[in-house]
Amino acid sequence: LKDSEGWWTEGEVYPAHVATGGFIQVGDDDGPNGEEWSAAPVEYREDGSILYQIGGIEGEVLFEEAAQ
Repeated sequence: LKDSEGWWTEGEVYPAHVATGGFIQVGDDDGPNGEEWSAAPVEYREDGSILYQIGGIEGEVLFEEAAQ
């Protein structure tokens, strides 16, 4: 997790829900089990992990889905 906006705590794990089109919905520190934010996949890695980025904000927020 990388967050330049202050909505998430780096190093924490946040549950995400798969939405249509490959997007995920994820909560933040105020509602970690919520679905307030939408993130789009930006990189599919060779190890099977996926890097997602939150859209619609000025800063950079990245989430990584670990390989399964």
